[in-house]
Amino acid sequence: LGITAFRIEVLPHDSLPKKGPGRAGNGNFVLSELRISSKPVDPQSSGAAESAAERTIELKNASATYEQTGAAGENPYKKWAAAAAIDKDAKGKTWGWAVMEQVGKANFAIFETAEKTNGVRGESNKQQLVIRLDQNLDTPHHTLGHFRISVTTVSPPITAQAELPSELLEIIRKPVVERSADEATKLAAHFRSIAPSLEPNRQRLTKLQKQLDALNRSIATTLVTKSVEPRMVRVLNRGNWMDENGKIVEPGFPAVLGGSPDVGRRLNRLDLANWVVSHDNPLTARVTVNRLWKLLFGAGLSARLDDLGSQGQWPSHPELLDWLAMQFVESDWNIKQIMKTMVMSGTYRQSSEVDSQLMERDPFNRLLARQARFRLDAEMVRDNALAISGLLVDDVGGKSVNPYQPPGYWAYLNFPQREWSNGKNAELYRRGLYTHWQRQYLHPSLLAFDAPSREECTADRPRSNTPLQALVLLNDPSYIEAASVFAERVLSQELNSDADRTAWMMQTALNRTPRPEESEVLVRLLKNHREQYQRELESAKKLLAVGDKAVDAKFDAAELAAWTSVTRAVLNLHETITHN
Repeated sequence: LGITAFRIEVLPHDSLPKKGPGRAGNGNFVLSELRISSKPVDPQSSGAAESAAERTIELKNASATYEQTGAAGENPYKKWAAAAAIDKDAKGKTWGWAVMEQVGKANFAIFETAEKTNGVRGESNKQQLVIRLDQNLDTPHHTLGHFRISVTTVSPPITAQAELPSELLEIIRKPVVERSADEATKLAAHFRSIAPSLEPNRQRLTKLQKQLDALNRSIATTLVTKSVEPRMVRVLNRGNWMDENGKIVEPGFPAVLGGSPDVGRRLNRLDLANWVVSHDNPLTARVTVNRLWKLLFGAGLSARLDDLGSQGQWPSHPELLDWLAMQFVESDWNIKQIMKTMVMSGTYRQSSEVDSQLMERDPFNRLLARQARFRLDAEMVRDNALAISGLLVDDVGGKSVNPYQPPGYWAYLNFPQREWSNGKNAELYRRGLYTHWQRQYLHPSLLAFDAPSREECTADRPRSNTPLQALVLLNDPSYIEAASVFAERVLSQELNSDADRTAWMMQTALNRTPRPEESEVLVRLLKNHREQYQRELESAKKLLAVGDKAVDAKFDAAELAAWTSVTRAVLNLHETITHN
């Protein structure tokens, strides 16, 4: 009988990188093309008959025990398929068969002959086979390092069938009654992976697994902790870290804080976490409540947020701090509940207005006789402008986003060099909490409003009042766009006069009606800019083109630009960015 198929086995070997079977640094290879031909051998000659006619043996039905799927890129086969090794380079010379995910393991590919006479036949009794393995990948060394070629004469079809793992072969050799439950489970699992009747189920599972993997990849993750072998720690005699005679100690709590619990093992991070939120530890609740109080009142009950110890400042209302801490613990550390308790109190709902007598007696409001007046934190300044305009996206969670940032701001950022790319659509209007934070190069808008660099812990941010902040509010694309969208809201109101619209605008932005002199100033500003933009329509269009959001075509460009100038002024007010 003639040859009906060729088998190329690729085999691991200790002398090859990653044990091969390829010579590349990663152990891989690429068989670009398999070319086989035959010609008769003259028994009267010394060997091969160079003058004899050489005949190409056509190959078909390529199959393999494994075909690489990774790094397929623009591969027309969508994987490194065995079929690419017999396509006569019709789809490119560099594509071929590879097994990257299976380096260090044995695999093989089978190529059937296309002869209708059931194999390779010759007119003489002997045939010389010429087998050529083309390996044309443009990356060097992706060549076979250890392989074997064999033939068969069995009748087609002939396909590659992966051999059973040695573990399963051992199980199969046992009588059924001697197989354990675990062994039976392994055999059943293997059968489910190859049974033709279960192919639809396997395809559905594969599809669902891909969807699950895509979902998991879309969820932002961050490294919280990494388990390592605890190192040995000694007491350092006189602080000498080279002295190895000190007593070996293990983690524990200071005796003044209650000492270490007897758990019969080495204490770990979980023990520390449990102690931090233990009812016997009053410090955590007091520190947390004090910082929450600062968010609402501008200063903590104890002004030193980073030190509630003997070096800190005594609380202005110690009993109140104790009561709030106990409420916090008893509510199972419910932050929303304790915040609601604070904002519904009579103390929080006081006016921030102050007379001269009270200001003289209590300039820092330690008596809590009035509500505090302080500028919003950096992230909240932008959030407030977006909320007033209606642009704010208040979705919770997700990846960091890139709001507008001046080009070239990262020009001096090296290792590696990079460039900021503004986000798209809803990403531009997420809360400031989600803005991408580049240490030492934090977003300039946040920097202008005293956001820390996060190079070190900052329990209490400073608050400054600089001209640069006003320039940001007037010129940052985020605020110009917010002003433009806010102007659209103003013009969409069914009101009769400019004064009515300015009143609605002030009520929306500041939660109060404007005083007569304020209304007069705003209306005069509107008229001046209305006349200007009617004369300079291109300037109006240029102003409205700032930002990613398209302007509604129903609005007159000059009118909308004039109102944008007014809303910019309102968003720039000290009162707008101040907690009152």
